[in-house]
Amino acid sequence: MKSNKKGIVLEFKLPEFSEKDIKVSISKNKASVEAEKKQEKKIQRKDFYHRESTYRSFSYSTTLPKINPKKAEISFKKGTLKITAPRA
Repeated sequence: MKSNKKGIVLEFKLPEFSEKDIKVSISKNKASVEAEKKQEKKIQRKDFYHRESTYRSFSYSTTLPKINPKKAEISFKKGTLKITAPRA
C-alpha cells in the first residue's frame, strides 16, 4: 500500500486469476480483496481415465485512512489489480 496526502494506492499481483474471479469491497476505512478459481480437467480414452481438480484462493483485508469509496478506481491489467482512492 502506498499512501500520500491525496489518497492511497493498493496493488496486488494475481497472475493466476482472471477479472471474473476477483471480488473487491471498499468502504470509508476498509478494503477487502478476494479471489477464487476452480478448475477441473478430465481426460478419457479407451483404457484410461484421468480427472484433475485444482482450487486456488487469495484473501486480503486492511484498514485504511478515511477515503472516499465512491471515487475509488479499480483496474485489472496483465495480472495486476490496482485500487486507487482519494482521501475523504
